[in-house]
Amino acid sequence: MSHLLAQVLCQLIYFESGQKDRRIKIRSDNEKPNIYYTVQLFYRDVISIQRMNPKKSLRLKYWFWNRQYLVVPLVPLLLCWLPILFNDPIGYTAYIIIIMAIYWCLEIIPLAATALLPIVLFPLFGVLKSDDVCRQYLKDTNVLFFGGLMVAIAIEEWNLHRRIALRVLLLVGTKPVWLMFGFMITTAFLSMWMSNTATTAMMIPIANAVLVQLRDKDSENTKDDCLVEECPPHDATMKNGEANSGYEKNGTADTIEDSVEIVVKPTNHGEEERRRHYDRMVKGITLAVPYAANIGGTATVTGTAPNLVLSNQIDSLYGSEANVSFSTWMMIGLPCMLICLLLAWLWLQFLFLDSFKFWKKKVPQTKEQEDRAQETIQKQYAELGPMSFAEKAVLVHFVILVALWLTRDPKFVPGWAAFFIPKFVTDSTTVIAICMALFCFPSEPMSFLWQPITWDEIPTSKEENRVAKQTKTIPPLLNWRSVERKMAWGVIFLLGGGAAMAEACKASGLSSWLGGELVVFGSLAPGVMVLIISFIVAAFTEITSNTATAIIFLPIFAELAVGLGVNPLYIMIPATLSCSYAFMLPVATPPNAIAFSHGTISVMDMAKTGFMLNILCVLVANMTISTFGVWVFDVQTFPSWAEAGTTVAPTTPGAINCSQYTQEMYTAGA
Repeated sequence: MSHLLAQVLCQLIYFESGQKDRRIKIRSDNEKPNIYYTVQLFYRDVISIQRMNPKKSLRLKYWFWNRQYLVVPLVPLLLCWLPILFNDPIGYTAYIIIIMAIYWCLEIIPLAATALLPIVLFPLFGVLKSDDVCRQYLKDTNVLFFGGLMVAIAIEEWNLHRRIALRVLLLVGTKPVWLMFGFMITTAFLSMWMSNTATTAMMIPIANAVLVQLRDKDSENTKDDCLVEECPPHDATMKNGEANSGYEKNGTADTIEDSVEIVVKPTNHGEEERRRHYDRMVKGITLAVPYAANIGGTATVTGTAPNLVLSNQIDSLYGSEANVSFSTWMMIGLPCMLICLLLAWLWLQFLFLDSFKFWKKKVPQTKEQEDRAQETIQKQYAELGPMSFAEKAVLVHFVILVALWLTRDPKFVPGWAAFFIPKFVTDSTTVIAICMALFCFPSEPMSFLWQPITWDEIPTSKEENRVAKQTKTIPPLLNWRSVERKMAWGVIFLLGGGAAMAEACKASGLSSWLGGELVVFGSLAPGVMVLIISFIVAAFTEITSNTATAIIFLPIFAELAVGLGVNPLYIMIPATLSCSYAFMLPVATPPNAIAFSHGTISVMDMAKTGFMLNILCVLVANMTISTFGVWVFDVQTFPSWAEAGTTVAPTTPGAINCSQYTQEMYTAGA
């Protein structure tokens, strides 16, 4: 099939380049053509065309660069047979979902723009009313995400996250092993509450500044030793040709400042081993930051978008009875995150710091190098100055928010939500209350309430009054202009699009139909099936947005679980965690791309490191659901809320049966 596809592509190129009579030579032996041979042949012919006819070759490039204008209308046309053949709500819903899935996978238009398609297509096809679709875009889970990002913006505004990071690095020391541990634990903790991209963009320059100080000081002035240069960073290769935003692949990424590429030029054979050791250490610590950011986001329900997609899908399909709240998710996510982080730390040590390699001699860092690195961290920490009133206030608000989240409904004891009407107060209520407090709390003490005012301070003109207003007006801890500038609005629409898809699957009966068709997997043991699903999702998310991956697969897995009589959370939680385990490619996640853009690591470094880390993390996720999941969600039993959430394929009132409509019109005309 791949060989035939390559032939078709080559024929199109030959036709465009004027070589209409050229044909691909097919192998004459009895062996089946493989994809490697086909790609080699295709690449060779394309290169030859470029040399023979550069103008036509340039036109082909123009076609490729503007492919979205061809693919966007072509996909619905190629799939138009689906709603014609299956002329019912199930067929219409499948048609719309497949179109959105292709757009999301190819990213020919922004992910958030694709997420708005349900507002147009579901009402037009009579699957859902427009009011029912639009209601999905601002559900409780979306508001929770919105409020969590506003708190994160307040933390970033007052540099509290940078202070926390530098303080932890000062505590762990500058030995390479513990320095790596410090960067990983700090990045993971911040990623639990903030954007993974923003955390990585902040931590990578700090790591580079420290790594520069860990090189041999004598090498700076000696020609016979290694030479370290600062070079412009490489461009990060991102999907859709643009940088990606905080939570997932849409929007605009945070600006990366002070980036350096560390290039080591060997000039002395005696120092070659030390240079190689330094090179490996640079690669290991550079990779540790994005990996910790990806892993850290899995600990909380607001840490990364796939977790919120799961919460949204569960709420849409089964209601609030499933109770995937902040506290219950953290009971599973936090242990899983800590184990994965520990394994990642040990694996990176083994690969890049020669730890646990007893057959290799280590090259220790000198005391002078460690002191210089410590001084660099202390200098950056000193530049922040003493902790300001605003930082303390934001920290207090953040601690209160986390405490309220954890104690709202801790399960083993009644939470504070028991004092209110049941199911009226949720995690979004708490976070919006804290955000309102941030909008109203001053960033400086209101000293004018108790300090005396002198006659010199009284303005005597309009200009002096204007200046006094500007200087004496105390800004709040959070202002709306910062929210507008830094909010990941696209992710909110992306979550809404996923919720609309889940609601359409349930209303049209597509989810029930899928559940019945997937019963064939019942021959597999549930644990084996979940493990296979997790590996499939982890592989898929390497080339596709993790948010889009969760939106596409989670409704299918939910109906698969119901069809097999398995708790949906038993399949959906490991699959959701696997969406964040994208460690192999720079384009897999924005944190990976940021680390790769600094030029200290190659694609092969990331691939060989991330491959084993993917396997380890998927195994840990499956182990966690089989242990902590039994305690928190009782995943070994089929819950009543899942049985109540199943639907029989209904006839949607708004759906139009085209065949019946045509027959009625013909009869009426006769």
